[in-house]
Amino acid sequence: MKIRIVSSKDEIGTLKSGDKIIHLAFRPSNKDIMTLISRCSSVQAIHIPGSYKKTLSEKNNLKF
Repeated sequence: MKIRIVSSKDEIGTLKSGDKIIHLAFRPSNKDIMTLISRCSSVQAIHIPGSYKKTLSEKNNLKF
């Protein structure tokens, strides 16, 4: 299975609905994560570097 690396917010628009594992190489906002999830309905995993997890809002109910 391929890991899709997304380096910027602009690349979220290039994701395909079949992308299942995604690595975010930028500090995403809650809106970026929700856009990614709605664009890739079959996503199984989103990897975010540990240093970025601390800055995400807990309002989005994502579990890390």
